[in-house]
Amino acid sequence: MMGCGDDDNKDSSSATARYALNFYTDWSAVNFPTNFPTDRHFSGLIGLTHNAQVKLFETGETASAGVISVAETGSKIALESEIGVIQNNGNSGNTISGNGIPATGDEVEVQFDISQEHPLVSVITMLAPSPDWFTGVDSVPLFKDGKWQNKVEVQLWVYDAGSDSGIDFIAPDFPISPPNPVLLLTTLRVDTDFKEGVHYQTKRHIGTFTFKRVD
Repeated sequence: MMGCGDDDNKDSSSATARYALNFYTDWSAVNFPTNFPTDRHFSGLIGLTHNAQVKLFETGETASAGVISVAETGSKIALESEIGVIQNNGNSGNTISGNGIPATGDEVEVQFDISQEHPLVSVITMLAPSPDWFTGVDSVPLFKDGKWQNKVEVQLWVYDAGSDSGIDFIAPDFPISPPNPVLLLTTLRVDTDFKEGVHYQTKRHIGTFTFKRVD
């Protein structure tokens, strides 16, 4: 994760701030050729601003039903409900919800508000088509060392949600019950190019999230 400091033109210690999240992807037939799906796309971005009491997802831990639903189908409904419960408990400020990246595109942007009370950001999106694979970030701090960060760039890893044992992008459903823990995606070389969440040889990441303060 790369970051830089506050913007001199903005109040670096204000109670709230507004950010733009730019999601750019390198997922292409050139960069990840093995069984590259013809209709590759990403589901709509979904996440939240929150405090340290919240983990949207964590490797080695079982994903929530909402995260699994995003990873398997791209649907936000279950996760939005879970976020609502977190907000009712006082551990989240705002829901982050935006568009995905279509087959013909390579980036998308969504803006959101954030507060010092809930200074962390977690956002996910489904790799589609796929059995239950997703990418995103958990608990990225935008208020750090007493000030809002002007820009934070995070390279993205690919995760297996643990709920389906499909081996490639267009595999039929093979549900796992109960689900396995979330892991960095690793497959056989004949199935995809992914090993521990990145390209097995080039170590290329599937994309980046760039958080830039806009107000």
